[in-house]
Amino acid sequence: MQCRACGREDAFRRFNAREMLFGWRHQVEYGECPHCGSIQIVTIPANLGDYYPAGYYSLQAPPVRGKRPGLLRRAWARWLLRSPGAGAVARGMRRKYPFFHWCRVAGCGLDAQILDVGCGSGGLLRRLQRYGFSHLTGVDPYTSIEADETGFRVMRAELTALGGGYDLIMMHHVLEHLPDPKRSLEELRARLAPGGRLLVRIPVAGSETCRLYGADWFNLDPPRHLLVPSRRGMELLAERSGYRVVRTEFDGMETGYLVSECYKRDVPYTGRPADSPAQRRHYRKLADVANRRGDGDQGVFWLEAVQGE
Repeated sequence: MQCRACGREDAFRRFNAREMLFGWRHQVEYGECPHCGSIQIVTIPANLGDYYPAGYYSLQAPPVRGKRPGLLRRAWARWLLRSPGAGAVARGMRRKYPFFHWCRVAGCGLDAQILDVGCGSGGLLRRLQRYGFSHLTGVDPYTSIEADETGFRVMRAELTALGGGYDLIMMHHVLEHLPDPKRSLEELRARLAPGGRLLVRIPVAGSETCRLYGADWFNLDPPRHLLVPSRRGMELLAERSGYRVVRTEFDGMETGYLVSECYKRDVPYTGRPADSPAQRRHYRKLADVANRRGDGDQGVFWLEAVQGE
């Protein structure tokens, strides 16, 4: 096999995993790259669209129209994004308001041109709109809604339908769903404004929960996840696509442990019992520790285009 992350071809360690999000338990074969540790599906199903039914989480519709940001809310957002002393505050709010930290690292103000690729129903863009961000675009070929308002647009379309000039392009748990991630990253590079950044959030192969749970790891998500890069795999994929990684963080959550524990007991996501507060606290602490030591099972990568590529 040829690795979709690092590009090298070799014999992969192969294993089977089950579709457990909806409890269908279909067997799916994956391979692990011996060079970068990334994990990828061996054969992409011809009926892959069937694994994204109407109940899939990212396709749930948010409010049809956003709320107008008040003056205080807009002033607070501007302070978080621009004040030299607000960096620690924005970092501390990452669990509830992660977008302030993302935009601050990317150098984006409220007037930045922001594109969310694979935006689902545009829920994140609506949250940004409520805090005064005024140039928001989302694109998703499977979105359940479309919107065309002043400063806010959600399109049911492919990436090729878009122009360029974006200060920040976001891909939140999208790259792992793409059959040709290198080509997609190259297309996005052409749509960045000079000095713009690409934010990629992905599950991370080789992380603590990946090692602990193997084929039962929640963030493997067969067969929807076609490539789950390791940290090194993501760096090599970015390099091959004309970028450099300028910052990496980890934002794994307690869900990675809680749901993986259910899968290990053959309990699907849709049928799992409610988590107790004690369980959530316990696994949240584990996730926070793993994130701090660079071993969280979800990564945040900020990419910049390499000039001349």
